[in-house]
Amino acid sequence: MPLDITLQILESLKAAKPDNVFISSLHHQYCNRGGLSKKQLEGLLAKAQQSGIIPTSKLATLEAIIKKKPTRYKSEIITK
Repeated sequence: MPLDITLQILESLKAAKPDNVFISSLHHQYCNRGGLSKKQLEGLLAKAQQSGIIPTSKLATLEAIIKKKPTRYKSEIITK
């Protein structure tokens, strides 16, 4: 069974700050949908870096996961 670094980070942050609405929301979405968007992962990375409780190896793995995800751009509105 592969390691789920994203879930481990979410659970560590949730245990450290159980009243944090953002982390709880991400955890709920991750468990229900099975994944997070690139923007959500970037927000999780920022929270994890601020917390100081997540090992740097897990932070590096999360950064690699983010870099693998495609960046989506909104197309411009075409006016006639």
